[in-house]
Order: sequence, then C-alpha cells, then structure tokens
Amino acid sequence: MRIRKPVLPSGWYPASPASIEAFIVKTREKLQADPAFHPNAEASVVPHAGWTFSGTIALSGLLRLQPDPETVIIFGGHLGPGNQPLMLMDDGVETPLGIMPVDISLRNLILDKIPCRADIYQDNTVEVQLPFLHYLFQDTQLIWMRLPASLESFSIGKTIAHIVAAQHKNVRVIGSTDLTHYGPNYDFTPKGNGEEAYQWVTKINDAEFIRAVLSMDKEAVLRKATEDYAACSVGSVLGTMGYCEGRNLKRPELVSYGTSREVYASDSFVGYASIIWSLEK
Repeated sequence: MRIRKPVLPSGWYPASPASIEAFIVKTREKLQADPAFHPNAEASVVPHAGWTFSGTIALSGLLRLQPDPETVIIFGGHLGPGNQPLMLMDDGVETPLGIMPVDISLRNLILDKIPCRADIYQDNTVEVQLPFLHYLFQDTQLIWMRLPASLESFSIGKTIAHIVAAQHKNVRVIGSTDLTHYGPNYDFTPKGNGEEAYQWVTKINDAEFIRAVLSMDKEAVLRKATEDYAACSVGSVLGTMGYCEGRNLKRPELVSYGTSREVYASDSFVGYASIIWSLEK
C-alpha cells in the first residue's frame, strides 16, 4: 500500500492521539451544551489554519455533520483558476491516529469523469483536517481533492454528487478555506491598520463573501474571492456548493465566525467561518 505521510511542520495540529482527543472532547462538550446543536449536516465549509487559531471554528462545523459516513470527501484549495484539479492517488493517509484508507472505488469513478493530477505537494488545506475526521469518523474512507479557483469547481462538485447518488453512498463533503488574509504580512492593507481594518474585514469583506455562499451565488463567491481576496481557497467552496446543489441541499447555515486576531492580537490576521448544509433545519 502507498501511504501518504504527514508533511506539515510540527504545530499545525497536536501530534499525539491523547492531545487530539482532549481538544475535540473539550470543544464538543461546549458545543453540545447549546440546545440548537444538532448533527444533521451533509456538508460543511471550514477553515484550515493551525488548530490553535481556527480549530474550534472548524470543529463547530465538522461536529454538525451526520455521523457514520462511508466516505468523507475533502475539497482543498490553494490552486489558481487555470490549474487542473489535484487528487490524492495513494491508498491511504497517515495521521497521529493511524492510517485512514482512501475510497479507491469512488476515486476511480470520479477520475473517469474528472481528469486530475496527482497531489504530491505540501499543503495544509486537507492535511490539517485529517486528525479531526479520523477521530470523529473512525471507520470512514477518504477522498482527497484540491480544486481550482474557477466555476469549473462548482461543476466538479455537482458531477461528484451525481456519482455519489448513483452509487447510493453515504458521503459527507468538506470544503476547506480561510477567508480574508489582511495586513502587512499578506501585503493587503486597503483600510490601513487597526480597528478600521478589523471592522472592514469582519463586517464587510468576509461578511459579503459569507452572504454570497449562503445565497448559493457561485458567481459572487468567485468574484469576492478573486477581486476582493475574501477567500484563499475558493475552489473548495465552489466544489462544496456544487455538490450541495447536486444533492438538493440548498439551505446553508452559518455556524460560527471569527478571526485569528481574537487569538493573537496583530495587524495581520485571517478570517474563519464554518458553514453547513443540511437536509433539514
């Protein structure tokens, strides 16, 4: 078997099973105390920074997914509009919890319809989610893809939804993206620094992107990401939206939102959101 090893440097997520469990259990207990908590989602968009910064927000979406899927499909990003989709071609991935197998039969069906190159590159958009998913869905299989920043990704998601439906598979889908990367560290300071910049990111730039997702407006989602730099991995969002439209999941819900500035005060900060799609609310 060909197994992909972890490639992210230490610090992105806990290295031991006990630390992973402690992080997830603590967050789950807090979320489950909310009477509105109900794990009925089929898809989610979540952030992909290190767990210290965005792990709680990511879990707020992942914990709302329906339990016990056969397969989890993760759409990562960090690809430009002209890039070909990437697919993990290995047989499994290694996490601190062991080996997570790839759904090879579903991957082959997808590759029959969607040409992809092998994803052999270091990237956080998928890997940082794997320990969460391996703990939450211990017997599931994985599909790992990264999608380009174009409307092609919406079509890819919709095609995969039709493949899943034809196979009668029990699948969850996750899109992995952060939102606005603001500040001198990212060479993006249209509103200067300080409180005005923070308010613009949170109340305008990120908020408009989130509204576009909640409206299922794929053109606006792509435009906000590419023109206003409101998301770093918009292909993953478009792929998730396309999948959800193909599954007739048309009522997304914002679960949580925040920024890295709430964790570490800085003029350079990143926005994070979790959004879910459910069969019913």
